[in-house]
Amino acid sequence: MPVYRESLRSSRRMFLLAGAGVAAWLPLDATTTDFWNKKAPADWTSEEIDRLITKSPWAKPIKAQYASGAGNSRDGGGYPGGSGGGYPGGGAGGGYPGGMGRSRGGIGLGIPGIGGIGLPGGMGGGRGNGGGSSRGGAVSPYEGTVRWDSARPILDAMKSPLPEAFEGRYVISVSGIPLMGGRSVSAGEDDDSAASRRQEQDDLDRLKGLSSLQPKGKDIVQAGVVARQIGTGSSFLFGFSREMLPLDTRDTDILFTTQLGRLVVKAHFLPKEMLYHGDLAT
Repeated sequence: MPVYRESLRSSRRMFLLAGAGVAAWLPLDATTTDFWNKKAPADWTSEEIDRLITKSPWAKPIKAQYASGAGNSRDGGGYPGGSGGGYPGGGAGGGYPGGMGRSRGGIGLGIPGIGGIGLPGGMGGGRGNGGGSSRGGAVSPYEGTVRWDSARPILDAMKSPLPEAFEGRYVISVSGIPLMGGRSVSAGEDDDSAASRRQEQDDLDRLKGLSSLQPKGKDIVQAGVVARQIGTGSSFLFGFSREMLPLDTRDTDILFTTQLGRLVVKAHFLPKEMLYHGDLAT
């Protein structure tokens, strides 16, 4: 009997210690999940900054998908002829079920006949799959990050201002995903030819019409400014009008969509999670 009581006391002691360990761990984990609201930016560690800019309410790891019809068109590289194909403004409201999204702020999407347009510089990407078979909707091997760069916590983490052309706009960046089929520009490349600059601008202008923000249940707004960040490799900035798209915490979901050549990129942002010291940070 004494042996039994000692064993019972030992088991109870182990259980209490285990419970204390869990209790000690939970508060620590809770403080690190939104450290940006609990610590001044100057006190953020390099690990915390890396987490904030790569996987947080403002930064979404994504995998690109092949565009609908990619590989079928020799000239257009799979831009569908007004069928939507999962692009902004096409299909069921830019990716949301329940209806066609209406486009504001730029060139209308889902225009009949766009699939037949030959894109200079091969932005559409030619034959793509080689054999001409469609891979539309399939996940590609390309992984990257979609980040809300105009949000105050991201600006505090990056410690660098946005380009002047994006002042007063929502700014979304896409990194790690190439402009598949577009003109390749290496980091630090110095090419001042008029033809190259014109081709680059043509590619970026097309990206405006293929890039959108859409809060669930609201109109689509297309990008008004697009720029490539040369020094960072495959990285693009997309600017959207704040006036045309007022956002608040009542928005349940915001969908960003773009198409980089034959690759479609989508990311969802949840305003209720994008709070910085009590305010929506966009």
